[in-house]
Amino acid sequence: MAKPLIHVVAVAYRRFGELKVFVQSWINQTSTNWVLTVIHDGKDQEFDNIMNEFSQSYQDQIFFFSTHKRYNDYGHTLRHIGIQKSYGEYILLTNADNYFIPKTVSYVEDLLIDCINEPNIIIFDMIHSHENPGNSRKPSYSYFSVELEPLKIDISAALVKTELAKAVGFRNKTFNGDQYYFSDISSYVKSQSDHINVEKIHSVLLVHN
Repeated sequence: MAKPLIHVVAVAYRRFGELKVFVQSWINQTSTNWVLTVIHDGKDQEFDNIMNEFSQSYQDQIFFFSTHKRYNDYGHTLRHIGIQKSYGEYILLTNADNYFIPKTVSYVEDLLIDCINEPNIIIFDMIHSHENPGNSRKPSYSYFSVELEPLKIDISAALVKTELAKAVGFRNKTFNGDQYYFSDISSYVKSQSDHINVEKIHSVLLVHN
């Protein structure tokens, strides 16, 4: 199987209307250099029916499965499973109720053309559905400027080199597990090379729901 630039690993629990919009946002990409795996938290026939239709139309790009039981831990166990199964150059962890702009992959490709050294992490700005994200005083669905700092980043607003994600996994299963994920990656990279290479795309690529 060819190695894609981006392997999107999305966790889901019902919310099927949002799921359809999310998957369609990847089908709408202007570049096809991606694959998508959607993992459902526990068995659900409606999920299987929806995803089977997408998968049949995009057999080389869209994959799905359900866990044998529901973990109900913010999707973090599913993220860990997805990381271990991923094979793209970069992995993007997200929830299957968000959506991404059609040029997400193209913007990443453009960034990498201009990079002298491949970044460990690529971050980008977003529209955040939470009120006061990152301790800011903003209403929900406001512009959120992402930085690789605690509470300044969402799990869905970063691409991580897959080899790094596999090295650290997704160990923390609490509400703030994504913050520990980025902290673990930063610590691991610094232990190997003393420097973490982060690049930012200064555009909104994600609408968080």
